[in-house]
Amino acid sequence: MKLACYYAGKFSQARLCIINSDGRLLDVEAAVGHLVRHPLSGADGGMLSSLTNAPQSNDWLTTSGRASLHSLSKWMPRLPEELFISADSVRLAPPVPRPGKIIATGLNYNDHVKESQKVLGEKGGSAPDLPAFPTGFIKLQSALTGHESAILIPEADEWMDYEIELAVVIGRRAERVSKEDALAYVAGYTIHNDISARRIQLAEMQQKVAILLGKNYATFAPMGPCMVCADEIGDPQRLDIELKVNGEVRQHANTADMIFSVAEQVAYWSKIGLDPGDIISTGTPSGVAVARPNPGAFYLKPGDVVEASIQGIGVLRNTVS
Repeated sequence: MKLACYYAGKFSQARLCIINSDGRLLDVEAAVGHLVRHPLSGADGGMLSSLTNAPQSNDWLTTSGRASLHSLSKWMPRLPEELFISADSVRLAPPVPRPGKIIATGLNYNDHVKESQKVLGEKGGSAPDLPAFPTGFIKLQSALTGHESAILIPEADEWMDYEIELAVVIGRRAERVSKEDALAYVAGYTIHNDISARRIQLAEMQQKVAILLGKNYATFAPMGPCMVCADEIGDPQRLDIELKVNGEVRQHANTADMIFSVAEQVAYWSKIGLDPGDIISTGTPSGVAVARPNPGAFYLKPGDVVEASIQGIGVLRNTVS
């Protein structure tokens, strides 16, 4: 099952939808209202009513919430056409518009560690070793943006970079869970393009302070276009991932190349407690602009189209402004 959120109007809150097999969107709240007013045999509109106002609460990500959505999806062939919306006619929100926290794991692909060592070594910083445990930083909710939304350059002299990452959406309260049990706490997966302001980020790293401003300008966390439920993805360590800028492949890898698997990351970060709607972004492979011999030719600039794709999920597309 594929789920997404969209904005019905310029200033409206995000609304949850199920993506039909033909790519159209079923507005969940509208569909539940229809079933309450026009019950179908076997459809429990009262049970489904818990899904109204879903994107604001994250309850739809829990085991019971996803079960209700799955139940609703079975009735899609019998629902009226006016409940379905063309995806091209609306603006998609991030799949989880209000995550409690976004934890971004850094240095989680061997080749990316090597290119990071090269960059920091050249700039006189402390080159990172191969990590012994997951390390990371926080992406703020205010940095989120959705599919087909603009990535905004904050300053004219900024070094804007891209990083494709598999993002894990938590669906159950997880506290000190084992690696063996960790995937049972995952609701689904989406795509995250971890945008970086490298000039500021490198300055933060050289000062040995937290990476914060360089990763958290508005629009620096594009996510989408949808969330695919975990059972449909299966093994998250077998997914091809690729990022293109203006049609040119910049990053390409498979999640099998991760240093720490999704299960290991969920288990590790569960030490601080994870709740439904929390997101773990699992690191990026090599190919980032800052590590190129001539990075200035690869940093993002106005008009660039960035496409981040992950097998089984889709393509997250954004234009730089």
